[in-house]
Order: sequence, then C-alpha cells, then structure tokens
Amino acid sequence: MSHLFLTAVGGDPNETVQLDQDSNLTVGAEDVLVAVDAAPVNPADLLFTLGWFGVYPQVPNALGAEGTGRVLQAGGAADPNLVGRRVIILPTFVQGTWADKVVVPARNVIAVTEKADPLQLAMLPVNPATAYALLNDYADLKPGDWIGLNLANSGVGQYVIALAKRRGIRTLAVVRREEAAKRVRELGADLVVIEGADLGDRVAEALGGKQLRLLFEGAGGPEQVGELIRSVEAGGSVVTFSAVTGQSPVMPLGDLIYRGISLRAFFILNWIRDTPRPELERIYNELADLVAEGAIGAAVEATYRLDQYREALAHAGQQERSGKVLFTPDRQTA
Repeated sequence: MSHLFLTAVGGDPNETVQLDQDSNLTVGAEDVLVAVDAAPVNPADLLFTLGWFGVYPQVPNALGAEGTGRVLQAGGAADPNLVGRRVIILPTFVQGTWADKVVVPARNVIAVTEKADPLQLAMLPVNPATAYALLNDYADLKPGDWIGLNLANSGVGQYVIALAKRRGIRTLAVVRREEAAKRVRELGADLVVIEGADLGDRVAEALGGKQLRLLFEGAGGPEQVGELIRSVEAGGSVVTFSAVTGQSPVMPLGDLIYRGISLRAFFILNWIRDTPRPELERIYNELADLVAEGAIGAAVEATYRLDQYREALAHAGQQERSGKVLFTPDRQTA
C-alpha cells in the first residue's frame, strides 16, 4: 500500500510529509478495506499538518480526511454487502485517505450511488454536508427567506448557494474579487457584493430593506462580522464554519444584547459524531444523488498521483485557485 503520512507537526510539508509503502493491511472484524479512487486536499488537511486544527496529529499520522473508493474486503462483523460497493469515507483524521488502499472501521463508510463522478463523491463528506447542516440545523428556512454568506466561492459556499437555490432560499454572497463574483452568480447567488470599503452599507443597499435570517461566516475577525451583522434580523444567528484569517469572529455588543443575535458554530466532526447513523445515511445518499444529477458539485482544478504529493500540496496551498485539488492514485495529473 502507498500512503502519505505526517512525520512531524508544523514546518514545511515538503519535509514533514512522506510517501510510504506499507504492506500492513490487516482488516479487523469491524473494518473494511477500501481501494481509494479519489481524495481531496482540503484547507483542513493543511491546517492539520501544521497542528492548527480541531484535531491534533499523533505522529506518525496518516493524512487525508475524506474520499471515495470501492470496498474490497469486509471483516467478520462488518456488513458483507459492502464488498464491491462504492463508498464515501467519512473524515476522522485518523485513517488517511491519501492512499491507494486504506483500512477503516465500517462505521466510517457509507455506500452511495454508482452513477456519480468519483471526483465529486470524494468531496461529499465535508463541504456538501456542512452546507446541508448550515441550511437545516440553525433555522426553519422557507422559500423566500434570505441568508448571507462570506467566502461564498469556497467549497462550502458553492454548495450552500446550490442547495439554497433548489429550496427557493435567497442568497446574498460576499466574495473577495470580481472573478469569484462571476462564479457565484453562475451558481445562482441572488445578490453578490465584493469585499471592501463601506461593505455594510453596500450590503444593506443591495438587500433593499430585506434582512438576513442567518449569516454564515467563514472569514473570522471583527471587521466583516461587524459590517454584515447590520443586515441580520433581530433574533437571527451568525454561524461560523471556518476562520481563514485565524481570528475569532467578534460580534458588536449592541447586536448581541439589544437585538438578540446569537453567535453559533459548526464543526463537521462533531456533526458526524452527533447525527444518528440512519440520518447520516439518508443525508449523504440524498447529496450523492444530487451529485449524480449534476445538481451540486465543485470545480476540480487538478488531480495528482500520490508520488506527486509535493506538487499537489503546493497547488492546494495557492490562494486564488479556481477549483479543488485531489489525489487520484491511478490517474495522471489533470
């Protein structure tokens, strides 16, 4: 088995990430052996290598949080019907998906449709599920309701816009540059505003008196939250799902106390842990079917073999990519 693993926390990934050949593929009673077809490189993976994520590496630590593949073998206590099935691998940051084969507990895989693009299925466990939870777990949103989100061209943002559009929920998208604005308009965002001076005034003007029931916040820091929260309705919520600046979101005291706006948070590992298994299977299969229909998806900029990991990690770390970077063990670079 070829797999990528972390040898030390922090530092240059070229020095702390290595490719290893490991023949130890012992399948325990409750495990399955999966041949990996594709696994994305997410910002969370890069933060994990630096020790800046919600889970701390136990080096040496296999890398890769999510992916898709086909079950080759099932342990004696695992469902034998999984053998031969296409599955998605749920993120744990323990069993690494940046591999050609991986042994994982059967509880960490979910069988999905054969009709969807494996590259898109590989990205299903984290970003689409996050978008689904943001739209369903924090308010009873109805057609015509407005939500706002920054980092709107991120993976999560793209899925939020697509899923919201299907339900008739209106979206105000905030992005950093015009190129990203074009992309989110194509996805179906109702209003798009570019970051910059007087952001709060421009957002309020674009909304024309309408208010946001929810604001999905991924930038972190006090400035943007303070600007955007002015358009959140009294009793609404700001839900943070990321912090690309590394700063905590800060809410103005008046909005917190006098208008009753709450600050809440989402973390995918907690959601997977706390969601009952039948509900997880229902949600992920619903999302996989939407992928198969072409209703949701994320742009792919490049794929790499495992032995091209230095190029892949450098590419994934670029700030202004137009799509995702994935490992595909048996394919050439796109």
